[in-house]
Amino acid sequence: MSVYRSKLFSLLTIWVLVLTAECEKVKPNILFVLADDLGWNDVGFHGSKQVQTPTLDRMANEGVILNNHYALALCSPSRTALMTARHPVTIGLQYYLIQAGQRLGIPLNYKLLPEYLNDLGYESHMVGKWHLGWFQRNYTPTYRGFKSFYGYYCGFSDYFDHRTQDAALGVTPLWWGLDLHFNEGEQMRDVYSDFGEYSSKLFANRAGEIIAQHDFEEKPLFLYLALSNPHTANNVDPVQAPQENDFQFQNVWHNLRRRYVANVYEMDVAVSNVVKSLEMRGVLNNTVVVFSADNGGVPNGFCYNWGSNFPLRAAKGDWLPTLYEAAGGDVEDLGDVDGYSLLDVLLGNNKTCPRTEALLNIDPVYDLKAIRVGQYKYILNPFDIHDSSHDYWFQAPGQLPYSNETMRPNTTKSQVWCGDIPSNIDLSCQSKVTGLQECVYDIENDPCEYYNLVDDPDYQEVKQMLLERLAYWEARQVEPMMPPVDEKGNPKYHNWVWGPWTEDPAIPPNPPHISLHSTRQKHQLLRKSFM
Repeated sequence: MSVYRSKLFSLLTIWVLVLTAECEKVKPNILFVLADDLGWNDVGFHGSKQVQTPTLDRMANEGVILNNHYALALCSPSRTALMTARHPVTIGLQYYLIQAGQRLGIPLNYKLLPEYLNDLGYESHMVGKWHLGWFQRNYTPTYRGFKSFYGYYCGFSDYFDHRTQDAALGVTPLWWGLDLHFNEGEQMRDVYSDFGEYSSKLFANRAGEIIAQHDFEEKPLFLYLALSNPHTANNVDPVQAPQENDFQFQNVWHNLRRRYVANVYEMDVAVSNVVKSLEMRGVLNNTVVVFSADNGGVPNGFCYNWGSNFPLRAAKGDWLPTLYEAAGGDVEDLGDVDGYSLLDVLLGNNKTCPRTEALLNIDPVYDLKAIRVGQYKYILNPFDIHDSSHDYWFQAPGQLPYSNETMRPNTTKSQVWCGDIPSNIDLSCQSKVTGLQECVYDIENDPCEYYNLVDDPDYQEVKQMLLERLAYWEARQVEPMMPPVDEKGNPKYHNWVWGPWTEDPAIPPNPPHISLHSTRQKHQLLRKSFM
């Protein structure tokens, strides 16, 4: 997961669902593909002509596109919501992400998606990125419901040598080590033999092996494929793609954007190969396929990456109940979760969505808040530690030097088009009445967030309604877990390999001297020095 967002809550993420009629008759297999930091404009079905995603475009045209499905802005919180059907503010994982050396993960008293599906007779496997805790083995995938895991624990990894160079904020020098593992049950192995092989090819091959070996007559399959693409790799070589694909995109003048587009193409190829594996086994027509990004893209070199969210603004759930019901479960058995089952809506049996609001986050460290209720969205303090120059619209580099990608309206059925950016209005997120950095947007009529309605007299009741819904969630939130870094987690103490380093499963409490105010000041300085 890339570390920073100038506007944490503004992005609509991409979700594609393929459902077939046969899935309604028997328990369907489930393939859930999660891309990492994929931008809104980084797929063909949203209108880009420089990106080649033929497999995803076909899935979109044949399936259901959820253009208003929100995800959280950072990796660990977003993946926590996916795995638990609970908002991270109710767990304590709403602030930042799980950092190198932190004894932190989804607490063990929470049941995860694969465990729920296993109770319904499924066999669950995982391939790719975890990033939900690995300090103690009970937090790793095969101890949380997956029969096997082939992938990496940290937030990112080199696509070729599979080493991760990372450290928590303020820790120098960076820690370095191998982060590729193959775990089956309690057996945990580190993988050295795949050095030099591009990660999305490795992950697609492993997914293909699982599909080829699975006994579909005995049990339905849940396969969670969490790809690296198009997240950055290590800072020394951040945007990576096979060299032969780099030459395929000469219509993009900027070297790193061209390599990013090639990286996205490799992601599409990986998805294609996994879908073909299902087709070869004759089970595709009884498989639910979901494709999503964990959050939005990181544009124009921020954090070394070159995604594009245009025409949406700035830089970068419900699936557990939905899939549980699709698998034959009774959602009432899930207990007190925050997610809803959207199965009837996705199947076309009900046109009224049970979800009417989406809490995007409440971060008490930076006093960031954002929520959408109906067609309206409220944001408080969207700039994080960045100045407002990062709160803008960033077009991808185009074909000619120093040009931008040319976008045209009505290119695809799911494209968002808002026209030219207005030049005669105040585009800032600022209230002249309260003095706060706050915005109110009508997303239905202004999806690109051109017009801040926070001081408009006609929208004061709307603002009050949004603040009341935020107050409800603030009453439910728990203090974010921010345990200190444990030096024993450094890979140099473990043969230069990332992995569990303690037998103690307890997540340490926050240090007694820590305060949200001091943490905010410290992290502002650390992040500015990093940038």
